[in-house]
Amino acid sequence: VLINERIREELKSGRPLLTAINNGYHKAFSAIFDSNLTTIIAAFFLFQFGTGPIRGFAVTLVIGLLISMYTAIVVTRTILELLLAGKLIKSLPMLSFIKPTKIDFIGKRRIFYALSLIVIILGMLALFKKGPGAYGVDFAGGQLQEYKFQKPVQAELLRNSLKEVGLADASIQQFKDNPEVVIIRTSNDTANQVEKVFKDKIVDNKFDILRIEKVGPVVGQQLRKKAVMAILFALGSILVYVGFRFKHFDFAFAGVVALLHDVVVAAGLVVLSGRQIDLLIVTALLTIAGYSINDTIVIYD
Repeated sequence: VLINERIREELKSGRPLLTAINNGYHKAFSAIFDSNLTTIIAAFFLFQFGTGPIRGFAVTLVIGLLISMYTAIVVTRTILELLLAGKLIKSLPMLSFIKPTKIDFIGKRRIFYALSLIVIILGMLALFKKGPGAYGVDFAGGQLQEYKFQKPVQAELLRNSLKEVGLADASIQQFKDNPEVVIIRTSNDTANQVEKVFKDKIVDNKFDILRIEKVGPVVGQQLRKKAVMAILFALGSILVYVGFRFKHFDFAFAGVVALLHDVVVAAGLVVLSGRQIDLLIVTALLTIAGYSINDTIVIYD
């Protein structure tokens, strides 16, 4: 989109088509580079402080960004130049799938300020109210059990069955696209109890144990500390880079405040929706941070 807009500007200025393409790519390069680099910074700290699959995700994210950059900057330009050299195109009509909008966002800013504050305040209150219960096994410690039933099973049936044996506080998670799989999180080692309940109460639906993982409270605290450090280091690094890049730290400060806003709102909505904060949620929040500053840099440019 950025390259498209730059080429459009050049064509409006009366530049020849080849010159417009060259100038358009040249002017768009810095914003594309900066926006992707700041996302890579977030991925770096994700890898630095993450474990197992989180590190794998960070590596995959960086590879995807580098390939995307190469495609946008080199491949598309090469194709356009080949088409021009072969005289297969003589003009470059810039199509707009969405017409220019005329929404007065600034005029309505107080409404959006209020909405953001409401979500942030409610999210923080919910977080403090839930206390340790707001955190998943990764951070609070406990046991994670994953089962796969032969047929879809209702979460309410599982919840009622577990309540009967004193496991009312067990967290039950299902996936819409795979309702046969159930993830159960408990604060203690309850695998034997849960298996017995399933065998006694759900006799017509056999199940397999996919995994049982236990995280101690000390390890959980260390992982929580690492997650906080990952977010703080990522924000700080982005702040420094954007400050030097645009030669104004007020730009960098405003960008990081907006970025922090997006992360806090997302985290608040996670807590309000009843989900627990774990390493996967932190991964998602850092990904949001990367793409949030990505868009901000394009706007600054």
